[in-house]
Amino acid sequence: HLSIRRQRQMCIRDRPIPSPSQTPTLGGNQSEETLRIGAFNLQVFGPTKASKPEVLDVLAKIIRTYDIVAVQEIRDASQTALPKLVDNVNSDGSQYDYVVSERLGRTTSKEQYAYIYNTQTTELTNTPFTYPEPSGTDPFHREPYIATFKALNGNFDFTLITIHTDPDEAAEEINALDAVVSYAQGVYPLEQDFIVMGDLNADCSYFDEDSTSSLSGSDYYWCINNSVDTTTKTTDCTYDRIIITNAAVSDFTGDSGVFRLDTEYGLTADETTAVSDHYPVYAQFWRDRDAD
Repeated sequence: HLSIRRQRQMCIRDRPIPSPSQTPTLGGNQSEETLRIGAFNLQVFGPTKASKPEVLDVLAKIIRTYDIVAVQEIRDASQTALPKLVDNVNSDGSQYDYVVSERLGRTTSKEQYAYIYNTQTTELTNTPFTYPEPSGTDPFHREPYIATFKALNGNFDFTLITIHTDPDEAAEEINALDAVVSYAQGVYPLEQDFIVMGDLNADCSYFDEDSTSSLSGSDYYWCINNSVDTTTKTTDCTYDRIIITNAAVSDFTGDSGVFRLDTEYGLTADETTAVSDHYPVYAQFWRDRDAD
């Protein structure tokens, strides 16, 4: 494992923050100038869901709109569902690969995280790892999964941190994420662009979205703000988030939001919820404006 420097690098810079559109980019075509990065809770993704061709086809279409997407809630002891999904993504000639965490959780119900990425636009630059909780502590039901990537045909390099918080402990886990960023900054001391994303359960009965947290200070910018609904059912909650360190703001295009798979693909309510009870979220970044 890489040696760890525990001294935190501060990433505060006096820069104007672009206004995100919070409007989905229909069509989702990837750009030669930008990277589209996002997160998607696949809702109990395992062999049962992977056995439904109509669901896999929609998931594959969604994933192809991203250069990198962090997926949560893989529940599959057989370890067959994710490879089947990525094979489906690549069935049109696309060239996606993935890295996946170990099975995580305090109970017998285990989940995995994965990063699915387009090898024609991005490359994995280090070995991913789960956050090692400090000895004697247990802040996360499922420890965050950390990976570093770089844009091809550009200089944007960055570290991704994905998590699915436990709903009953969402506030505590969200407040513990600043320590995860600090740890990752110690592992990668030359990097300044860190992106926290996933299903944070950061709204409604689980978390007061108007409250302050360790991620709400001047070190961070929330690309997915409180104004959007990331759930496909009748609820109106911003559970899913993308949060960037201040240093990454100059790389952020200002384009972020929810990908409405129902309107994009003409799905009924039942067809949509068969895919997931969450919408994917996204943010776009410039490939070639990285200053660190």
